[in-house]
Amino acid sequence: MPSREAARHGTTPDVTDRLAFERIRTGDAAAFESLVRAHAASLASFAHAYVDSGAIAEELVQDLFCWLWDHRFETPVPRSVRAYLFGSLRNRALNHLRHQRVTIEFEAAVARTRNIGAPSADEELLAADLTDALQRAVREMPVRCREVFTLVRDEHLTYAEVAEVLGISSRTVEIHMSRALTLLRTRLAPWLG
Repeated sequence: MPSREAARHGTTPDVTDRLAFERIRTGDAAAFESLVRAHAASLASFAHAYVDSGAIAEELVQDLFCWLWDHRFETPVPRSVRAYLFGSLRNRALNHLRHQRVTIEFEAAVARTRNIGAPSADEELLAADLTDALQRAVREMPVRCREVFTLVRDEHLTYAEVAEVLGISSRTVEIHMSRALTLLRTRLAPWLG
């Protein structure tokens, strides 16, 4: 359904979105707000299909729009703003799922090394070995990979924040994070079953 602004100017929603995106690049907060209002609900619904949580879906959408505002001056105007937003959100949702899976696997591995009662000496050694293996695996990562992993996992920064801190693109952050998680899965395979 065309927006009121599109109907008023006789333009398609995609053209209206591109015009709003161009205005956002100049710092126009009203244009940004109109873009958010036009797409936030459908983006949240789309993300919900991936993450199966309304709260997480909304957080991913909010993170996407925050990143877009933070990078408004250097982000080129996409040919299709709608496709750009949905593609970016899809990547964020998939990254979230990857991180969630690794976290669950790690927590399950840690839980397997513990008993409800007092841990035995063997269990304590196994837990210490797992902790050492994790720390060693992180230390042995390539420098940039380790920096990205540490900022995301230990400092709880978003990919956009990490990109800004390290002066790299968010896509590069995603690539480094993916490599870091692959390295951890490989190195911790004996503990993950």
